[in-house]
Amino acid sequence: MYVAVHSWSFRERFKQDKSFNIFQAMDIAARAGFKGMEIMTGKANMPVADIGADTVEGLKKVLDYAKKCGLKIHSYATFNDFAYVKDETWRLANIEYIKKWLGLAGDTGVPNIRMLTGYYVEGEDRKRLEDMTLKGIEECIPVAEKAGVNMAIENHNSIFMKGDEIAGLIKRFGSKRLTACPDPSNGCPKFFDPACTPEARDGVYENLKVMAPYATASHLKIRGFNPDGSLLGWDMPRLLGIYRKAGFDGSLTFESIVDGDLIAPLAKAREVVEKAIAASA
Repeated sequence: MYVAVHSWSFRERFKQDKSFNIFQAMDIAARAGFKGMEIMTGKANMPVADIGADTVEGLKKVLDYAKKCGLKIHSYATFNDFAYVKDETWRLANIEYIKKWLGLAGDTGVPNIRMLTGYYVEGEDRKRLEDMTLKGIEECIPVAEKAGVNMAIENHNSIFMKGDEIAGLIKRFGSKRLTACPDPSNGCPKFFDPACTPEARDGVYENLKVMAPYATASHLKIRGFNPDGSLLGWDMPRLLGIYRKAGFDGSLTFESIVDGDLIAPLAKAREVVEKAIAASA
């Protein structure tokens, strides 16, 4: 396992400084000692997001710069909602968007796209939304297989969010290109709250146990540090033990959710997690 950083951790810099770009973000990541990076691509019919390019030529410039920085770009973070029902044209555009980025990932040698499922819409028939999501995934799988790229589903949305639901999706379709991108604290809003119950914390790790065997990428929320310097919220030996038992040897990709400067604690957090990885070997 190795430690990476998500471009989402730089979201305030991208928002506040319009001259800030992915090359500057990679410079910061490299100076902070990271070995990899996941980069946001954007949404269907919207301007390109953090990555700044959506052509093979443009993406190769990003990847060449990453290589110079000693960073592996292991995943493009795409956004999609296969259950969107208010605008069928846009829902279909989501499917085409995932297909496009699967092709781009294949053409540029990036092994994963982080993808989503769909969001529950109040008042709509849940079974219908689930079926729409399933059809969207099914349509994209042949493209993923042809491109040789993993569709790594994050437990992020409100349709097929729990670990057993994501594992069920993967087993249902039976494609080695449909994988998981666990973000363990998702679905537990009080995880970083000292008042979080032991039962809720156990639920986070039990949920991860189900997803970890299918993981080809992963996320790790960084909220801050305890007085002893350990990461707030996390039992790192337990977390890493689950990944090791599952045979996962990919990236632990930081997503900063600290108060204030999102970037400032990342280097220290990397050191903490790298020591924990070494200790768990």
